[in-house]
Amino acid sequence: MTQTSSTDAMTSDWTDAEREFPAGTRCPEWIGEVGRLRSECPVAYSESFGGFYTLTRHEDVVGAARDFRTYPSRQPFIRLPSMTGIIPGSLNPPEHGVYRRLFSTFFSKPRVEAMTPVLREYAAQMIDALVARGAGDMAREFCQPFPARALAVLLQLGEGAYQELLGQFEAFEETGWDPDVINGVIFKTFSEHIAAVMAKRRADGPIDPESDVLSGAMCMEVDGEPLSDESVIAIGVSLIGAGHATTADALSTMMYRLGCDPYLQARLRAEPHLIPSAVEELLRLDAPLPEVGRDVAADVDLHGTAIPSGALLALNLSAANYDPDVFEHPEACIVERSPNRHLSFGHGPHQCAGAPMARVELAVALEELLARTASFEISGPVQRVPGMLLNGFISLPMTFRAS
Repeated sequence: MTQTSSTDAMTSDWTDAEREFPAGTRCPEWIGEVGRLRSECPVAYSESFGGFYTLTRHEDVVGAARDFRTYPSRQPFIRLPSMTGIIPGSLNPPEHGVYRRLFSTFFSKPRVEAMTPVLREYAAQMIDALVARGAGDMAREFCQPFPARALAVLLQLGEGAYQELLGQFEAFEETGWDPDVINGVIFKTFSEHIAAVMAKRRADGPIDPESDVLSGAMCMEVDGEPLSDESVIAIGVSLIGAGHATTADALSTMMYRLGCDPYLQARLRAEPHLIPSAVEELLRLDAPLPEVGRDVAADVDLHGTAIPSGALLALNLSAANYDPDVFEHPEACIVERSPNRHLSFGHGPHQCAGAPMARVELAVALEELLARTASFEISGPVQRVPGMLLNGFISLPMTFRAS
């Protein structure tokens, strides 16, 4: 990068402005630019968002994600500078581990397997309705509501609660996707919802904390003290916000790729055992959350670039997923790719705790859609999520031919 001393003015090595990449992180311009950075400028500085550094090589991203002492988490989203205080995303070990253990209990393999039949039933119902009509908006009618319904199951909110959650998610479209406004909407809307759920749990008597994540949080103690209501609400906000947005995003990008590729559809119908592997490859190609943010806690020299203590650092998961030193033919969709060391769920202590559930949701959705259709395709203009915080679609018109 261009730098003369730690106190001199910094010059941007690149611009990550949305206007430069109107099709987001899947467009050839973006893939070409991060490829240039990996090769020529692996520690790149941008003046955007108050100034931050970006790592694009797989090895560097993995190393920084593991090293929470040098690169602690505080502001997980570079593009949402006011979003801090997320539990556990803004915390670091050992405090982070206390909350992580709570999440890990409820996202364990046995817990997720127990929910799978219900998720499969919901997916089948929603897909059958689309196929019966022969056309519909896959993003609005499946990719958005399906993970909301899954969250309602996880949080034991009762049948129909997902419609209320969906109404809250749809409210984000009215904000114009201004980062500060989104941040305010997320905390206000989700906090109110979680507070209402907590009040109901107290009024009705908590559900068994071993089987209900919010009741488990309400019964938690840290250093001998019960969690404050604010902390429990922060946990609930994290579950809903992260559990819905990224899964809906991943679903929509997978449906888009399949809708554009009849050969891939046909192959996965003929070889359904490849679907779990295909999920991993599609996640690699289109990371739902293209980057995560870290603080820099000590002066660092990396690849000849001095990164000062106090700087912001972006771990560019999307760029790392295309690193040719790790992935042969990185721009190709190779559904049997193994090993697949993609970083779309992050890495290190802050790796997504909900990844086991997300993987099941994604695989179930593909299995049910492919089994119930002979073909499907994009039928009109699509609309992607504005900006570059996420990577999916909010409108995905499709036609369906029943199997």
